Amino acid sequence: MTATAPGGTLTFYRPYLPLFGAIFCCLLGVGASLAVLPFLVLDELGGTRFEVGVVVAAIAVAAVIARPIAGRLGDRHGYRTVMLAGAAFCGLAGLGYLVAGNVPGLIAVRIVHGVGEGAVYTAGAAWLVALAPAERRGRIVGLYGIHMWAGITLGALLGTVLLRAAGGYPAVWVFAVLTAAAGLALVAGRPRPDQAPAVGRAGFLPRSAIAPGVALSLAGLGYAGLAAFAALHLADRGVENGIAAFNAFGVTYVGVRLFAGGLPDRLGAGRVALWSALVEAVGLLLVAVAENLWVAIVGGLVIGAGLSLLFPALALLVINRTDPAHQGAALGAFTSFWDIGLVAGGPLAGLVASAAGYPAVFWATLAAALLSALLSASPLSRIPPPAASR
Repeated sequence: MTATAPGGTLTFYRPYLPLFGAIFCCLLGVGASLAVLPFLVLDELGGTRFEVGVVVAAIAVAAVIARPIAGRLGDRHGYRTVMLAGAAFCGLAGLGYLVAGNVPGLIAVRIVHGVGEGAVYTAGAAWLVALAPAERRGRIVGLYGIHMWAGITLGALLGTVLLRAAGGYPAVWVFAVLTAAAGLALVAGRPRPDQAPAVGRAGFLPRSAIAPGVALSLAGLGYAGLAAFAALHLADRGVENGIAAFNAFGVTYVGVRLFAGGLPDRLGAGRVALWSALVEAVGLLLVAVAENLWVAIVGGLVIGAGLSLLFPALALLVINRTDPAHQGAALGAFTSFWDIGLVAGGPLAGLVASAAGYPAVFWATLAAALLSALLSASPLSRIPPPAASR
């Protein structure tokens, strides 16, 4: 690795590009399936809306469980091995979609897809941490996350196009197989990384991941609330096109991480995590009080700016407080907290909306963001793992 090359040059980033490409390719299939499965369940299989929710959520539930396990396996057997297995599972899921003829079969395929996605992401993140110089880890992990989001977003668009214009559902599933195969090829072309030997057990939930992980889950509730209820909240106030507030989120989420992704490395992970959560809270406040679309859009932009750096900052806290031999397990457990926040956030926001109205969703998630900030600033987020686990 040419770590001494000037930051931002292709020379510096070249060792990481295959891993960025692998997560992007594998997540293309995830995004494509997410876009078309609701129509498949309702229109082709005669399922219910509840079954749509179960099928869509199954991948996230599987990933929550798979990430810590994949991290532990990567620590012991190599991140390359686990990432290859994850890409193979993603391809297997694409084949599974082709033959699944009922809702239970789809749920089983989604579980396989969740295991694959969880393994690819976790092993790749730990591999990048092993490759990256310590002073650039936050930046590299943040860029890895952008490629994940880009894969999901573009995959959803391409899945919709393939469904409508290029052969229907089989074309989508073949696309998922081919993109997973491309991801597998990118990983296979990389040599096995040097890893510290795994000594002892990290545990399913390493201590270093707990406080940052809870802070991440609390912040993730704001994203879930924005995605589920921004449009409904604004429509209730007579404002049309409220989904633009959610779309605005993506602009600053990607933009801030691209242009300011090195801040956790330069200013300190804990400080950036604290301020990121506070920025998210300001954005949620704007959405809560918005009486017109422009205020809501500004709120979405601010929320995106806050959450953009929160994940890499908290991840850096975990990395810096975890023995190198167990960083895969710690990153896997930490990332699962994000999934937990998203899986729980929608139903919890729905309960709040039912009991107290749409604005209450954003006041409640604002309070969660403030708790995230407090936890990010707390010494609990910086407690190293027990000496026995090092």
